[in-house]
Amino acid sequence: MLTHGRNQAILRDLFTLGDVFLLLAGAVIASLLRFDTFFPPDGFLVPTFMAPLLYLMIMIMIRGYQTLNPETMQIGLFRLLTAQLGTYALLLVFAYFAKVSEDFSRLWTGYSLLAGTFLLIALRVGVFVWLRRKGKAGHFRPRVALINSAPEPLIISQLRARAESHSFNIVHNHRIVPGAQADDSLRDALHNMRTAQPDIVVMAVNSSDKIRYADILDDIGAISSDLVEISDLNEGQAGDVASEWVILAGLPFLRRAMRPFGNRGWWVKRLEDVILGSVALILLSPFMLAIAIAVKASSQGPVLFAQLRHGFNGETIRVMKFRSMYVDKMTDTPEKVQQARRNDPRITPLGAFLRKTSLDELPQLFNVLRGDMSLVGPRPHATAHNQLYRTRIDGYFARHRVKPGITGWAQVNGWRGETDTDEKMRQRVLHDMYYIQNWSPWLDMRIMFMTLLNGFVHRNAY
Repeated sequence: MLTHGRNQAILRDLFTLGDVFLLLAGAVIASLLRFDTFFPPDGFLVPTFMAPLLYLMIMIMIRGYQTLNPETMQIGLFRLLTAQLGTYALLLVFAYFAKVSEDFSRLWTGYSLLAGTFLLIALRVGVFVWLRRKGKAGHFRPRVALINSAPEPLIISQLRARAESHSFNIVHNHRIVPGAQADDSLRDALHNMRTAQPDIVVMAVNSSDKIRYADILDDIGAISSDLVEISDLNEGQAGDVASEWVILAGLPFLRRAMRPFGNRGWWVKRLEDVILGSVALILLSPFMLAIAIAVKASSQGPVLFAQLRHGFNGETIRVMKFRSMYVDKMTDTPEKVQQARRNDPRITPLGAFLRKTSLDELPQLFNVLRGDMSLVGPRPHATAHNQLYRTRIDGYFARHRVKPGITGWAQVNGWRGETDTDEKMRQRVLHDMYYIQNWSPWLDMRIMFMTLLNGFVHRNAY
């Protein structure tokens, strides 16, 4: 079933954090009422902090956050009360077997239960009323983008007709109509789809259009969403038999790609980038200042160099690096980029050291904090290289379904430096796709550790 969206995940996660805070606030209110002190007495600190943990455990078990719906004002009251009563019942059981029940204040326990329950309900009602008043309740529906051939397939017509009853929003709908302007129209549609940031992209494109617009449609693989399409079994494509069937609005589709990192992993990764990136920038700032002074003193030209590269969702970003080449020998253009090679005369002596040790990449920490890049991810390639290799390597553009990284799985496994053969680039892409499909915070930590251990200096870096 394809039903969840990122905004839904955000809403539930915020309620989870809010519930913890409010349950602690309820314990504080109970202490003020019972003991006339802001902090609970020492003997009540354990139940104060155990209560939120038990509550969350019960809520997860009974799927208490799954019922939240700002459109219908469904706050999951029954599950909320079940979790609260279950929490305090467990606390009393623990107290009994620990033989400390006689030390418990029944008034404090009752005040804490009532105050916490009131605050939990007030949070839900307040947030949902505010969302409905601002007209934002519908933002928490899954966002669906459609792209189909003309005439519109019946299954797409049925999907659009069921959008309201199945509570999802169609944020973009493009119908491919062959003609003189079809290419430009399709490119504009794909740009609009990226801007709309759909949770699900549904393709219903016939075989002839897939062939006719193959280069443009390949860009859909860079959109960070679930990608599904209608079956082509009637057109003799036996490969569809092995595909995964999914249901959207009660209709069957074939899954072609899953959203990277799921609905929640993206903010975990963003938190990781902001915290670790900020720490790295603070620790390395004196070192980066010294490099900047050395670059300025060793050759004429700016300290930093910005190169256009494709980033998340295939959008163009400006990637920062310490300048490592002589200004008058830098011949790169957006249409043509010459990769650095061994003994490249364009590279300054200091630049050769910076590139060999990957220290020229340190300014990309600013890209990370700005949100253009991540600490770990597929390395961003120059736009000219992308245009070249996308025609040579199947699925090449899918590496842009996540943010590019300063370091990556391919780099720590030795696939870095000049890609003078298609096989070298293919290995990079295979490693990038492995990372995207198997991402976890622990894999990121492993890659960063490997980078610190042996990833800065490599024989292929020049």
